[in-house]
Amino acid sequence: MFAMKVQQPFRKKRNNTRTQHAVVSSTTTTTTSNSTKLWRLPHVFANMLELPFHSHADVSIEETPHSLRFVASCDSIISEFNANAGGVRAHTIEILPGITKIVIKGMDGSDVTVAGHHHLRHGVDIWRFRLPAWTRPEKVTAVCSGGKLVVTVPKSKGN
Repeated sequence: MFAMKVQQPFRKKRNNTRTQHAVVSSTTTTTTSNSTKLWRLPHVFANMLELPFHSHADVSIEETPHSLRFVASCDSIISEFNANAGGVRAHTIEILPGITKIVIKGMDGSDVTVAGHHHLRHGVDIWRFRLPAWTRPEKVTAVCSGGKLVVTVPKSKGN
């Protein structure tokens, strides 16, 4: 058998710079001064749903002809929060034009977090779902009753 050693024709230097909303990655070669910039958006999909649970939480996803329905078991902390805050609601946040995020908030606008897990407030280890383009995030509803958090995201009429 033959052993072949492959040599790279150009040595590449990589420079990554973090900005507030994106990572700018530029690759330059030693032979040319041209550089290419790669902009990464914070989300691959335009719409995302975030639930106030750990990323490994059990969430049931049901697809009907008219909507996507997410059902998760509320622990006693969220149920107590639901009673104190007057309920929960889904809040749509526009991150960039055309990119939205749906979060669950109390009816008074306060954040819903699991007690003792303040890192969830900062978006680390939180349950996320990338919504397809045919969903309508502006019409999303959220209800917490009977120990269950139910979030319903309607579909567009064409799908």
